[in-house]
Amino acid sequence: MKTLIIYKSVHRKNTEKLAKVMAEVMNADVAKVEDVRPEVLEGYDLIGFGSGIYASKLHNKLFKFIRKMPATDKKVFIFCTSGSGEFKKKQLITEKLELKGCTIVAEFNCSGEFSPLGFNLDKKGHPDENDLIRARQFAQGLVDLQQ
Repeated sequence: MKTLIIYKSVHRKNTEKLAKVMAEVMNADVAKVEDVRPEVLEGYDLIGFGSGIYASKLHNKLFKFIRKMPATDKKVFIFCTSGSGEFKKKQLITEKLELKGCTIVAEFNCSGEFSPLGFNLDKKGHPDENDLIRARQFAQGLVDLQQ
């Protein structure tokens, strides 16, 4: 199973940490969304899309990428980090992917450190080692699912 993980990680690189540990477990290629072209998806069996949560949504660059990608029957998974620890408005991304013909096989989310004006201090240090262990387990589950 050839896998590509595409992500956007901005402030504290929280999502990048998840992308890298998942890629390690899955022996996957990993790329920032701005460094990959939609036509390369053809060479992959499974594609991951990840981002931090910004104004309750995944990063706009992921939405732009999905709009540009050709219709496909690829299996995909989505993952995120957020200051609230929740994956709000996930239907926005799931609808876009399903309209492209993708099948969403799994989702993962965890807390990410983001402390504007001193809020969300309980998320300091996240994703922490426990979050990364869960991300590795999630990735292993995807590997097992594809075998």
